[in-house]
Amino acid sequence: MVQILIPQPPPHAINDCMLARPLSAQPTLHLRPTLPLEWLRPHPLLRTMPLDEEHVVAFVPSLSHVAVLNQAALALLQRLPLDHAETLSSVAGSLHALAAMGLLVSSAKPRIPEPAASPVLSAWLHMTNACNLRCSYCYIQKTTARMKTATAYGAIDALVDAALRHGYREVAIKYAGGEPLMALDTVAEAQSYAQARCRAAGLGLQATLLTNGTMLNPVRVARLRELGLGLTISLDGLALSHDAQRPDLRGAGSAAAVRAGIENACAAGLTPTVAITVTGANIGAAPELVAWLLERGLPFTVSFARSQACSRERSALMAEEQQLIEGMRAMYATVAANPPRWSVLGTLLDRADLSYAHGGACAAGKDYMVIDHEGRIAACQMVLDQPVADLTHPDPLSAIREDRQLPLGVPVNEKAGCRECDWRYWCGGGCPIATLRATGRTDVKSPYCNIYTALFPDLLRLEGLRLLRQARPASGEDA
Repeated sequence: MVQILIPQPPPHAINDCMLARPLSAQPTLHLRPTLPLEWLRPHPLLRTMPLDEEHVVAFVPSLSHVAVLNQAALALLQRLPLDHAETLSSVAGSLHALAAMGLLVSSAKPRIPEPAASPVLSAWLHMTNACNLRCSYCYIQKTTARMKTATAYGAIDALVDAALRHGYREVAIKYAGGEPLMALDTVAEAQSYAQARCRAAGLGLQATLLTNGTMLNPVRVARLRELGLGLTISLDGLALSHDAQRPDLRGAGSAAAVRAGIENACAAGLTPTVAITVTGANIGAAPELVAWLLERGLPFTVSFARSQACSRERSALMAEEQQLIEGMRAMYATVAANPPRWSVLGTLLDRADLSYAHGGACAAGKDYMVIDHEGRIAACQMVLDQPVADLTHPDPLSAIREDRQLPLGVPVNEKAGCRECDWRYWCGGGCPIATLRATGRTDVKSPYCNIYTALFPDLLRLEGLRLLRQARPASGEDA
């Protein structure tokens, strides 16, 4: 019996840089017949990796969905193309499924598609420079400055106007800082105004508050729920490893306060996404943190710190590469022991997302605006000090796209070292700011490229094992 296991999309999470997905995205693939069955054959770039004696994980790097196939499904692929109507009829459902995933095509030399344009315009609203922590990799110069209500309204107007001008269907807002809970009243005013403006403009709205979690008491959590805000909380370890990277103003640890904030959010029914930032200093403790999150069913993302460390000597970077690779594999082993119900393809490897094809690691330079507390507009939150426009500009998104001083939106197909890479549409070339700091350019491959390529097979196998474990209690169903 042919068996095909297809992952559900990863949970929708917004961290500081993650590409926003449309709210209208379907939770499952449409398995409609699109090609005559007798034309179908395996994609010439199809790869498989064994999971056990009966199953393989199948994929076309960068271009297809990922699936688990049993030996009967694999044998069906190897017999194609078929030309007997009776035989085709008996496996039509399976062939449609494999074609919908991109594992089957109609030509021996299929065209490599360009990633589709995003229907979502994202914006980072920098609500305040103030923060009660002093994280080691933070790029914000701390002051008491905060966004005024009039500026917040102007920022929402600029975002909605840009979305309408450039044909987006949705907007995604990240309320951030500093610590945005230190400007919660302004966040509330901005969110209420955004809801009204998007509703009037016929635009979808996603909105998330990015917080260090230490100020999440029950009263604030209840207010966030009333505002319809999602919640992303930073946590880099359960104790010392977090405290070393994210101390408070006095140098004391903050991990216990963050865990309490997470518990308050969960108790109120506001399930947060936990954003883990890994460095050479905390990667060894990451498996313990991941186990803690999996036990509680909390979604999480794993990102590499984008600090000035990217500009260190190559020998130091190579040593850290191996440390991060080994640490990530230990983390994957923890996930394999207690896999979540959600797909891991888009959350467990920095800016890489193996669940769909995309031409860049983030939206910066293309589908993204960062608006600071004074109404200045930049391409990325990490270059707030290099604005290209302000709220008086008639078309700030075009100003970002056309900026030649800091071109962050270089497509992966135009990056040296990426153009011919099999994995390019799954990593998108990596963070352009990290690349800029390491090389002085944004049109070359990421300094984390070796880590990505080393871990892609591990992550694919982990997803395959996760699907198998999920399917075994209800085994034997035909696709």
